[in-house]
Amino acid sequence: MYTISDYLLDVLYYLNVKDILGVPGDYNLSFLDHITKRNDMKWRGNSNELNAAYMADGYARQNGFAAFVTTFGVGELSAINGITGSKVERVPVLEIVGSPSTQVQNNHKLMHHSLGDGTFNHFRKVHQDLGIKTGYLTKDNAVSTINDVIKYVIDNKRPAYLNFPSNLADMPLNPIFKKIIPQLFEDKSNSSNQVDNQTVINEIKNAKSPIIIVGEDIERFGLSSEVKKLIIDNQIPFADLIESKGTIDESLDQFIGTYNGKLSSPETNKLIENADLVLLLGTVIFDTNIGGFDQIFNNQNTIDINSSRIDFYSEIFTYYHENSFIKVIKEISKLKLENVNHKKIKFINKISQINSKDQLLTQNFYINAMQDFIKSGDTVVVDQGTSTFGLSLVKLPADVTFICQPSWSSIGYSFPATLGSEPAAPKRRTVLSVGEGSLLLTIQEMAFAIKNNLKPIIFILDNRGYTVERVIHGMTEPYNDVPQLDYAVIPQAFGASKDQYEYFDVKTENELVAAMKKINLSEEKLTIVRVCLAKDDAPSNLKQLGETLSQQNK
Repeated sequence: MYTISDYLLDVLYYLNVKDILGVPGDYNLSFLDHITKRNDMKWRGNSNELNAAYMADGYARQNGFAAFVTTFGVGELSAINGITGSKVERVPVLEIVGSPSTQVQNNHKLMHHSLGDGTFNHFRKVHQDLGIKTGYLTKDNAVSTINDVIKYVIDNKRPAYLNFPSNLADMPLNPIFKKIIPQLFEDKSNSSNQVDNQTVINEIKNAKSPIIIVGEDIERFGLSSEVKKLIIDNQIPFADLIESKGTIDESLDQFIGTYNGKLSSPETNKLIENADLVLLLGTVIFDTNIGGFDQIFNNQNTIDINSSRIDFYSEIFTYYHENSFIKVIKEISKLKLENVNHKKIKFINKISQINSKDQLLTQNFYINAMQDFIKSGDTVVVDQGTSTFGLSLVKLPADVTFICQPSWSSIGYSFPATLGSEPAAPKRRTVLSVGEGSLLLTIQEMAFAIKNNLKPIIFILDNRGYTVERVIHGMTEPYNDVPQLDYAVIPQAFGASKDQYEYFDVKTENELVAAMKKINLSEEKLTIVRVCLAKDDAPSNLKQLGETLSQQNK
């Protein structure tokens, strides 16, 4: 018998979702039965709902879509930080919330996991207040609501929430609906917006020394090849932002660095300052990705096009249709710019070649070593703080996926995101750089990694506390200190056998280089490298940003 649950899962499978994350609860168990009975989809249970949301975010960044399941009330509220981060960072994730039966809700019964007032839409309203698209399934609207919510996620690259009453999980449905799933996702990008595209195009054509700054929307909407073509065909210098590193191949001759306001290199800033047109494609400006709002370009020479609107020399124009952004970028990518000065740009990589010594490790040496360690085909995940800002200085090889969360900046995100990204791209090597303070928040998902035989390489930057907070305020205060763990035994505590993982404890430059060489030569397995650093050591760009944020907080 074909059911509503089967239809929802068939839509997800059509979108290449082959792993469903989440936590079981009595209101979603019947739905989970439909997952576990399939041979083309796998249930991957998490330790808690927040981690499931983080993991789904990582999965979606690799796969283009992800889904996770929670239970009503206690489960969805636990996950709300994670799915809100997906909204801010523009990640297409669907949360499926198993809720009490329709009859129970209609009769306003006092049920567990509710507020005990007979009202069952409180938590849905919380999601709505955060700007998250929601849908509530009934026996009369189930197919149309599923279609509407998932189309929204696909078209907008934003998360959504689907409330699924328990009695509908086994509700019969005509299997004809399965046959028409492909029609839901036909390309309908022939749409328009308030400003004439030709006006924008003419301004770009007139530019003599343009600079492109690439943002995360380019990757989210699958437009990397189009923008790369525009850059190469017209020899336009380009920068990326922290969250969009690797969206366009940083090994291209036209790459001028990762832009972060005045925290950027002098060479990068000078090129942008001298541009007659700064073309922002898919960017969203936050304090953490633009040096505390100290960008050097201005509204008079900037055209800013992202998935929400076009900022045309400080005049804001919204789109009439969801897919207008795609159409605009595709039109721009076809341009041949006759007026561009094709002066060759040479990127100056400030990261020096490593020459290890038998001396204590520093952040700078770690960054230099990671420049050599990261290779083409890797997925690199970084947690907010020293890892994000330090590794933003690395010039990535071609075909590297770089995952971070600078806008929402929820510490603890990166470890579950790493474990979510690996099943979505199993042929890629997965590398995580995370502080020990961040790892403490979500370390229980080590059990998930071991149960699912995942093999990330985890560099734990251990400086005995929250360095990103220290550089903002309280360098020596005890509230920025964290407990010290024995990482050598953590995998075994979560069920790993001794031959299932590798552990390195490195304190010197020579030890780090030796560990990296051994990892590259060894068979892939779960690997932990504890990188011991001084308590007050931080990347220079993070220290500068810390000073800026400290002043803004006063």
